[in-house]
Amino acid sequence: WAVTGAATPNGWPDPALDHDMTYDSSTKKWSITLPLTAGEFKFRANNAWDLNLGGDSNGDEYMDYGGPNLTVPSAGTYLIELDLSNPREYTYTLTAQ
Repeated sequence: WAVTGAATPNGWPDPALDHDMTYDSSTKKWSITLPLTAGEFKFRANNAWDLNLGGDSNGDEYMDYGGPNLTVPSAGTYLIELDLSNPREYTYTLTAQ
């Protein structure tokens, strides 16, 4: 999994410029720490748009495949965590560093 978008240092890049996340088997989360600007981003797998996660588009409070872009509220360095451990109940967190 990777992070991409206008809020990331590489913007909406070619696939090779995504910001790859690291999986932690103890927490069962993907994570990365990045300097972000206020703006939009998404998560995507395998450097392609075939498998991407965005915001909640159906009101169940969980991320959706192909969902709307996510938002960074203000510029700063953030720990970004993606939790895919509960099937169809995907979540993410942005924690200012």
